[in-house]
Amino acid sequence: MRAVAVAALTAVALALALASGLAGPATAQPRTTALGFDHLVHDGRITVLGKPSLACNACHATTASGALVGRPGHGACIGACHAPMAPAALSGPASEAQLQVCGTCHAPADLANPRPAVAFPPYTIEPDFPLTISHATHAAAGCEACHAVSGKPAGTRAPAPGKPRPHARCIGCHDGKGAADAMTSCTSCHVAAYGANALPRLVRGPLAVGAAFAHGKHAARKPAAAVACTTCHRAIAAADGLELPAPSAADCTTAGCHDGAAAFPITERCTSCHTSAPAGPHVVARPDARFSHATHSGRLAIDGCVTCHTLDGRGDPRSSGHQACAGCHASDFGSPTPIRCGACHAGSEPWRKLVADQLPPPRSEFGARMNHAAHADVACTRCHTLDTATRELRPPRGHAACAGSGCHAATTGPPPKLDACATCHAVGLEATRTRARLEAPWSVRSRFRHAAHAIDDTGAPVPCVVCHDAVVRSTDAASIAAPAKPTCTPCHEGKRAFKMTGHGCARCHGT
Repeated sequence: MRAVAVAALTAVALALALASGLAGPATAQPRTTALGFDHLVHDGRITVLGKPSLACNACHATTASGALVGRPGHGACIGACHAPMAPAALSGPASEAQLQVCGTCHAPADLANPRPAVAFPPYTIEPDFPLTISHATHAAAGCEACHAVSGKPAGTRAPAPGKPRPHARCIGCHDGKGAADAMTSCTSCHVAAYGANALPRLVRGPLAVGAAFAHGKHAARKPAAAVACTTCHRAIAAADGLELPAPSAADCTTAGCHDGAAAFPITERCTSCHTSAPAGPHVVARPDARFSHATHSGRLAIDGCVTCHTLDGRGDPRSSGHQACAGCHASDFGSPTPIRCGACHAGSEPWRKLVADQLPPPRSEFGARMNHAAHADVACTRCHTLDTATRELRPPRGHAACAGSGCHAATTGPPPKLDACATCHAVGLEATRTRARLEAPWSVRSRFRHAAHAIDDTGAPVPCVVCHDAVVRSTDAASIAAPAKPTCTPCHEGKRAFKMTGHGCARCHGT
């Protein structure tokens, strides 16, 4: 209905234009440009008289196979439809009929010339019959039947790049001999409409790769089956409309391409393809939630820490990179609005170099189960060396206290090995242990300072076991009892240090 309404309005506009410009009095200035042929207006003038619409081949000559032959000449207009007229024989102003018919392709001001110039085509109005095509219907023919791909062998039916010919891509199949519609069945592909000529177009996302991608370079890879067009453009082969979806990041991992082995993975080197920011506004997701081992251990049956971590040369755990995340969170990689990158990164723009710039959490999520009795021959200061703002004499981060001197190396030394993580570590153990000690009755943890007690009156160091005599008998760090009150009595007897009786309890236990 819209096309009919627009056609009617266009016909009225054309009639007014003819009445005011072309068909005016002899003294009016003739047009210096051709009016142009409008199929819809022309068809409206025929059908309004109750006559059938003209078939396409009434004006457009074709070969037996349906290929177009040139453009319509005078024979398409003069004779059966319009009375004969000879512009070269004009001795005065052109008649209204001549202006209406001949002025379509010739400038009215030029009609008196023996051979007036043909200004139409090229068209000065938008095409009336845009192409409609279903890639899904043509999927069996193969992409190279219509598209010339740089790097592919010659001999396809596609026209040379830069030299398209009407119907050249179609005539090989639509020749009237096979099951496909013949080329003479014009309306099978061309529909009557008014407006911009909407052709099939690739719909690109906000993070398109643009000029960074080279079809020729990818087409030259071996084996050839790995670089078929549908390897990347699978969605186009199933498209039934004019909007053709661009390949997704996941499409690049198919056929053993960007999987980290044959070529760099899509989770790395983003700037190899995404070289610039989008032209329009692009909202960058900046989540700031840190990675939580506790959350993941409750949702996933992770078979050991080595699923995500490897050990470096010093025996310390390190992340195995994006591959540890991509197995579960594949949808986030290549997404314009990722929600998990913020666990390690302060930004997620793929056109800038990204580094793991989120600071580590202030406290570890893990706690270590330590058999002190089995380490009774090792000095306490061998492992307990680090003081922080809230904790004293804790072991250093990582495996530095365990891997040194050939103790628990990754493959040598006494068990457990360093890669047997669950033997010592458990999520939440450290937080549970700290909370229990702070909440214990009469805890001195918040006020006691080891440095003030490390030297005796003679200047000699005080062994740790003087106070922590229960440690050497403990088989689990979680069960180590805090020093009992009698442990403090030898020093806090009122002479060397304040007495443990009276009203000075708050000096150690707080309020």
